[in-house]
Amino acid sequence: MNKLKQILFISYFFPPLGGPGVQRAQKFAKYLPEFGWEPIVISVKNIEYVAYDFSLLAEIPNIQLHRVNSLDLMRMLCFVERARKYRRKNKRIYTQASQIIRKFYREIFPIDSKIGWIPFALKKGSQLIKNKDIKAIFVTISPYSSAIVGYKLAKKFNLPLIIDYRDLWIGKPDITYFSSWHRKFSIYWERKMLKFARIITVNTEFTKDKVLSLYSEIEKSKFKVIYNGWDREDFDQKCSKENDKIIFTYTGGFYGERTPYYFLKVLEKMLNKNLLPTNIEFRFVGNYFKDIIQMLENKRLESILSVISQVTHKESVKYLIQSDFLMLFIAKKDSEIILPAKIFEYLAARKPILAMIPRNGEAAKIIRENDAGFISEIDEENLIMENILKLLNLYKSGLLNTHFRLDSKDYLKYERRNLTYELSKNLDNIYETN
Repeated sequence: MNKLKQILFISYFFPPLGGPGVQRAQKFAKYLPEFGWEPIVISVKNIEYVAYDFSLLAEIPNIQLHRVNSLDLMRMLCFVERARKYRRKNKRIYTQASQIIRKFYREIFPIDSKIGWIPFALKKGSQLIKNKDIKAIFVTISPYSSAIVGYKLAKKFNLPLIIDYRDLWIGKPDITYFSSWHRKFSIYWERKMLKFARIITVNTEFTKDKVLSLYSEIEKSKFKVIYNGWDREDFDQKCSKENDKIIFTYTGGFYGERTPYYFLKVLEKMLNKNLLPTNIEFRFVGNYFKDIIQMLENKRLESILSVISQVTHKESVKYLIQSDFLMLFIAKKDSEIILPAKIFEYLAARKPILAMIPRNGEAAKIIRENDAGFISEIDEENLIMENILKLLNLYKSGLLNTHFRLDSKDYLKYERRNLTYELSKNLDNIYETN
């Protein structure tokens, strides 16, 4: 067997942290050794975070993972929470903080609120490059401060740099800046990083177009679109419905203008008009901030709503498989570019999607291409109601599979192993030409 080529992975968000933002880097790290590359990961030590999922770490038992300190707020809050004598799971400072406070701490720092991890990651990265046979550096953003770590290391040691966009930087729809100086400083660093990078991987076509529209001088050939996806091993479990309820499920979080507010208003109207069957249940699986919890704890809807605290990723997939329908929410304003990672697991679960998303966005494009559900904007209450009723009518008439052709779909192009193979081919190309 040929010796694996080593690649330095810089990923602030990495298991045992949980959630969809973690899984892109984790799944790449899981499957890259099959294609000749060994990831050596730098991540942060324990932080106060909305979700931990040790099962994701268990999937990569042989990974070389180096966790470093940081002087950022989430790291500091971790120590504060440990010191609190009467901490309760749903009363943490982080999840109880208002959106205004969270926004203030995100914006007040130059680059981002994780800037305090840069010196620690740089020090560890330098040590690893000196002691290992590193052939390239892979950085996943956000946080954007990680890109500065990757840039400085790659330039210092003359190594090819791969920047992976999980989230847009300057072009992110919901990003705002504390001052014009903060924005100009971010533009300066993003342009510098993009010019230097050998490969820029993005998770949507819209993302590629947006970055190129902001920085037209960057070579288009650098960009490679590698979607998020679904892992066959996560779906290799047998599970069936435990009751005769009609179940709609949403997995994941809400933030910014991505909200269940309008959807919950629709459910209230439908209940008042007796338009919902008595055996229906709407499930929300995840850890939520205080403002969202207050919405979901609606007394008028308590008979049909259930909130399930954060579970392992494989358990969340189990909830998808056991559902009849899946729900997708994306904010309306400037969010055509947003493509949540969960959409590919929704497709793999082969359940119709009630999508409340920008109708001209990339998520809507994928749902239409795969004839996978019904679409409305997040605030189109009448159309949301109409789509719920259409799904229920198809369910009652036994025509769901006929309408959506659920059993005939092939989603292999979105499978994590296949997507990692695409990444490995790009790594091989820069290795051979370096």
